Amino acid sequence: MQISQRVRVRGARWRIVDIRAYQDCQLVTLAGTSPHGVVQRQVLAPFDDIDMLAPNPRPRFAQAGAWWRACRTLLADDTPPGSLQSVAHARIDIMAHQLEPALAIVRGLGSRVLLADEVGLGKTIQAGIIVSELSTRRVADRVLVIAPAGLRDQWVQELSIRFGLEAHLVDAPALRRLSATLPLGVNPWTIRRIAVASIDYVKRPEVLPALLAAPWDVLIVDEAHGAAGDSDRQAAIAAIAARTAYVVLLTATPHSGDARSFASLCRFGAAGGDDNLVVFRHRRADVRSGAVRKIHTVRVRPSPQELQLHAWLERYVAAVRAERDGAWLAASVLHKRALSSAWSLARSVERRLEALADPDRASSQQPGLPFGDADGEFTAADDEPGWPAGVGLRDVSRETRLLRTVLAAAQSAAVRESKLLALTRLLRRAGEPAIVFTEYRDTLRHVRAVLRAPSAVLHGGLTRAERAAAIADFVNGSRPVLLATDAGAEGLNLHHACRLVVNLELPWNPMRLEQRIGRVDRIGQRCTVHAFHLVSEGTGETRILARLKSRVARACAEIGAPDPVGDVEERAVARLVVLGTPEAESPPDVIEPTPRVMPDLREEAEREARRLTFARLLIRGPAEAGKGPAEAGHYLRSNDTRSRGHADAASGIDIDRPWIHRARRAGLRAALGRSVLMLWRVACEDGCGRTVESLVIPVIVGLKRVPSRWTWRAIDDLRQHVEGFVGRAAVAGQWGTLAHRSHHAFLSMRLSRERAIHAQIAAPRTSVIQPGLFDRRAERARLAALTVRTDVDSALQNRLAALELGMAVSTSAPQLLLMLLP
Repeated sequence: MQISQRVRVRGARWRIVDIRAYQDCQLVTLAGTSPHGVVQRQVLAPFDDIDMLAPNPRPRFAQAGAWWRACRTLLADDTPPGSLQSVAHARIDIMAHQLEPALAIVRGLGSRVLLADEVGLGKTIQAGIIVSELSTRRVADRVLVIAPAGLRDQWVQELSIRFGLEAHLVDAPALRRLSATLPLGVNPWTIRRIAVASIDYVKRPEVLPALLAAPWDVLIVDEAHGAAGDSDRQAAIAAIAARTAYVVLLTATPHSGDARSFASLCRFGAAGGDDNLVVFRHRRADVRSGAVRKIHTVRVRPSPQELQLHAWLERYVAAVRAERDGAWLAASVLHKRALSSAWSLARSVERRLEALADPDRASSQQPGLPFGDADGEFTAADDEPGWPAGVGLRDVSRETRLLRTVLAAAQSAAVRESKLLALTRLLRRAGEPAIVFTEYRDTLRHVRAVLRAPSAVLHGGLTRAERAAAIADFVNGSRPVLLATDAGAEGLNLHHACRLVVNLELPWNPMRLEQRIGRVDRIGQRCTVHAFHLVSEGTGETRILARLKSRVARACAEIGAPDPVGDVEERAVARLVVLGTPEAESPPDVIEPTPRVMPDLREEAEREARRLTFARLLIRGPAEAGKGPAEAGHYLRSNDTRSRGHADAASGIDIDRPWIHRARRAGLRAALGRSVLMLWRVACEDGCGRTVESLVIPVIVGLKRVPSRWTWRAIDDLRQHVEGFVGRAAVAGQWGTLAHRSHHAFLSMRLSRERAIHAQIAAPRTSVIQPGLFDRRAERARLAALTVRTDVDSALQNRLAALELGMAVSTSAPQLLLMLLP
């Protein structure tokens, strides 16, 4: 039983399009026709009777248009060993650097990949190419994408529109709806082939066990730096990655200056042995994205009221430091609030004064639980911070007097803030859509109330529907200004709608600045990008600007150097703002390095990009050659229904019967002369009968004379005469060696990782439980954990059996597909 064979199952004729091997059976996917179009069915062998039908030996004469379309499709599907089979059909612009990660996986260089390209260079597209390629090769049945809540819809759309992969958003409502339709005991996570979930949802203790019990072939973690370090996010991602065959990490800021955090990122999914992390880091200058970026620093002169505010705030912080020398770091939060806006600082001081006036009420308040975020859609990263712990004076009356003075100065300065006036003038003079970034959610609302232009808002406290509505209002032009925080605008692609970014205040780490500008400075941006930084003169913000410039310059000069981001950098900036002195450099932590490789595949990727561009030209035809992926979307063929090298609904090729066309045009007849053009295919098949590599061999056969009328016998004699020569040439040539070597390297890497994962899960473990006196919850929990472990072990054994069966490769007999007669 092989793919492409015609069979009879349950009284109907079908064609085999896929075979999946398991320990005791085979899952056979069949394709057939009905009055409503092409249909597919799946049966289990040997439980269903599958009768092989003898192929029809007689060839089929085809018209010129159909023959040439089949010829172009056949040549486009012909890929050298170790090349990509799905990209030519994807709805993307083919760029060489985006092909490198998929080439590394296909060639067996690794199974864990870190995509660390700069912002806007298409990391999502690179991950989509990996998933599409593994799906085409039938080794990735189940994919899990974990991303920030605001990026889930974007992932679903990108995989569907660009690669024809049906992905589903999985959250609490989706799981409830799915569970209501499933039999009792069925894990709803096993139903979706490609699931997209938020990191803050999957990390929950009531969600993670069911997710771990489902088998996954590919794990994609977007904004992976957010899961590094010691946190519940890190624990969840590490547990999932430890039992997933392919792990793809996406982050533009992989190194935060914290060696331990970076080491934990690199260890995601590490299974020991030769399981190296394959790292790709491309800069904007390397890929020549085309967009020009101009940075403008707008120095704003503070009003006398604002200068007075900063002076009173410094007096209060100095009084706190006099009593607690180490409180400068906590007090930096107040300076950050003041630099954000006088109105924001006034809110913080008002709450502190209320707490000082009624300390019993403040101390008796219980922290709230996140009951309002059942779906994990929100993030508190941009919420207004509470009063920093440890910041206060022993003399409550003195602290109250100082804070009332600060509050009065803040309220006076908030009446007419210089930065908001400068922002209003800038937006009015620009006269085009703009994105304005600020640090805090309450500052964002204050800016919206002050601005006269209609504006949309994006922050971490919006639901999925509210985010989509805000983005739609901005993109369609009904609200030309988008006010956003870093938590709300993470990962957005707004380069088609905007080119102007304004930073109301400078963030305290430089990579946030790059992330903000990267919302519009992306591949596909056709206009010059302008970024404006509003800096208050005579305040701590001027010192921040100087430090950010030096750190960014150093990071750009050092190839492969750690990026100055995260808590380490923010601590240094806080010291600079509060104390006015830089922090002494401390010796770096000595961390055991994680095995990493950075393969240089630039030349291979350039060759592959040229080949894929030509293949796409063949698929579309000369009339569609100049159209981009958006205009030529109807040529997209889903990888779920496409079986490479065999019957294809789009091409109409039927390999059971060769297609024959007799040249009619005078020019073509003159070019052929007394020769016959044949196109043969030789395929390498695995133990399941699936084609893993194929080669199209053109053959020109010279004739002594051209018969006036071609008979079936003459055509068959000619075919048999050439068949043996084609088979010997393909097997003995370089292609056969490369095909076997490429397939062996690809599956060997997968098998090695699967065996390491299986060894970790199957390792004996001892667990001690404390039985309850009045219930058996602890025992039931232990039995449930053992059941999950058994199910995962069984799934891994099935995958190992299928992979080991697929390792066996044989070369099939050559098959004549197309013949052009003189």
